[in-house]
Amino acid sequence: DGNARSYEAGITAAEVAADISTSLAKKAISATVDGQHWDLQWPIQADAAIALHTMKDEEQANELIRHDLAHVMARAVQSVWPDTKVTIGPVIQNGWYYDFDRAEPFTPEDLGVIEKKMKEIINKREPV
Repeated sequence: DGNARSYEAGITAAEVAADISTSLAKKAISATVDGQHWDLQWPIQADAAIALHTMKDEEQANELIRHDLAHVMARAVQSVWPDTKVTIGPVIQNGWYYDFDRAEPFTPEDLGVIEKKMKEIINKREPV
């Protein structure tokens, strides 16, 4: 909103959101700090331009969801096939991907196994 506020070094975007309003603190999903996507729990060490994002901010919401789902997928694959190595897996414009290093290629049937394991991981509601 263009307002300037002063905080001590080390404050998090979550704490800034809470200082602005309780409802923003509940709705905030991420931040942009000096032009970089920023986790709400990462400390901000210096003066910065901060934008707080909610699910209404489609671009940031999609990026965050895709990023988290990529991690969930990697965890699921390694849970089912522990010898599988996770290589690269960035978020891309319309989703995400991971390259995996494993002895046998994945089969179409494996996709259902991965999806089921991802749902189990999500339902546990553990940090990603």
